[in-house]
Amino acid sequence: MNELAIIFNHLEIDTEEVLEAAGTKWNFLPFRPGLVGGHCIGIDPYYLTYRAQAVGYIPDVILAGRRINSNMGTYVADELVKAMLRKRLHVAGAKILILGLTFKENCRDVRNTRVVDIVGALSKYGAQVDVYDPWVDPTIELLEGTAKLVAQPETQAYDALLLAVAHDEFRTLDEAQLNQWMRSDRVIYDLKYVLPRALVDVRL
Repeated sequence: MNELAIIFNHLEIDTEEVLEAAGTKWNFLPFRPGLVGGHCIGIDPYYLTYRAQAVGYIPDVILAGRRINSNMGTYVADELVKAMLRKRLHVAGAKILILGLTFKENCRDVRNTRVVDIVGALSKYGAQVDVYDPWVDPTIELLEGTAKLVAQPETQAYDALLLAVAHDEFRTLDEAQLNQWMRSDRVIYDLKYVLPRALVDVRL
């Protein structure tokens, strides 16, 4: 799904619209693109690929899938930066708010979360990143100085926002709340297709 989303982006086709159309077929499996973290899909395939290579077989498809998924954080960060540049927003020194840190929605588990990849990539561009996740203890040390885990977002402080994890708390966000957090000139990237479409600049 991640590779399809990248292809659709190059074709300037909205991935969610494709999936909604495909979902009219009775046997459609509703997979969605996104960050692949955690300790199952994100790690366990490497046990199999290691064993396969040990006996002389190269599992090309599995390794290609893991390579694509492992690079999604950088891809997402780059797409956000491109959107900011199109709006003539300076990236170096910009304040960016990321919503969500856990590896999946409505849980406290941050093991192998790929949100840190987005944070790391944005910090290399010189952006100042705040991460807000109501499910995570804000004193946890996970971001290693690349971003600040905040108890609450600041008021009218952010040039860009990226919704990375679809917690229930984020599904009810509306324009008034976004305006409270963000500056008037801003970019909103909805990685999980939960914000009202009219408010969003970029979707995966």
